[in-house]
Amino acid sequence: MQRFFGLLVFATVCTGVLFAAGTEEVEPDAVGGTITLYTSETSSDVEGYVRQFELSNPGTTVEVFRLGTTELVARLLTELEAGATPADVVWFADMALFERLAADGDLLVVDPPEAANIPENYVYFGGMAYEARLIYQIIAYNTNVVQDPPTGWWDLTDQRYKGAVGSASPFVSGATVTQVATVSQDERLEWNFYETFAANDPVVTGGNGGIARGVASGEYAIGLTIDFMARSQIEQGAPVGYIYQQEGAVYVPTPIGVLASSDNPELATTFIDYLLSVEGQLQLQANGYMPVNTNIALPEGVPTAAEIPVLTTDWEYLAEHREALLDRYAELFGID
Repeated sequence: MQRFFGLLVFATVCTGVLFAAGTEEVEPDAVGGTITLYTSETSSDVEGYVRQFELSNPGTTVEVFRLGTTELVARLLTELEAGATPADVVWFADMALFERLAADGDLLVVDPPEAANIPENYVYFGGMAYEARLIYQIIAYNTNVVQDPPTGWWDLTDQRYKGAVGSASPFVSGATVTQVATVSQDERLEWNFYETFAANDPVVTGGNGGIARGVASGEYAIGLTIDFMARSQIEQGAPVGYIYQQEGAVYVPTPIGVLASSDNPELATTFIDYLLSVEGQLQLQANGYMPVNTNIALPEGVPTAAEIPVLTTDWEYLAEHREALLDRYAELFGID
């Protein structure tokens, strides 16, 4: 398992915000101090968000602790079970865990002002978490190598690409954990897909970013990665194309929420509000993401969420069968 660890400290201060936990409201002048953000977001991206937040609100500190989703989830759960975590804000690609946190009362209901501009289906658990952007796990391919663009999941099993398909590992990538739970339960794919895919000798390693770069360099002819990562390679001039699978791409929620144990829920809510604001969403869009704020237009050439076919994910099933899913995947793909 690869381990990614980054600890960034940045100065930020915030102005007034309303905080809702049930009916409680906190006065704007109570906002200040320090918060800690637990995230699996790319370090450089988070650094940019926090830096801009600092420019807008000088004086208060946001400490960023970053790990890959799978490792970060394990750490957070260990801390919660021990009765204490330094995290105030959590932001990563594991909806099943967010459902668990919400059910256990570990998340606060917050009402950032910008929530009014976020579609209801991206407001989770009655305001305990919010979607900051939209991402999908898709198929990318090297246009210099692949003459006939893929159309769906089964193209990954094509013998022409034997040994030349890349995939992120579910032991690093939260998006791939979601993928395994989703694909294995889809009647058009099921575990039969993974059995056939494994027989094609794919390279399963690291996170989705490495797969996108591998496709761009020609290390992989084709691979599973995230749509914004493929777009980033295209923008850099790499010979990359990508498709949303005809059976359906995997929608990867990346919720952000405030822990009930937070010592500074007002500042935590203010930070979320910034990410949901026009300013924050434009930053997210500049990094290739699809914005959720309805006041922001989609990047040119990017389909709307309604136009993207999506597989259905049973989050309760994922939460209950996570270890069994990972064990079976590891057995099929020879992962120790």
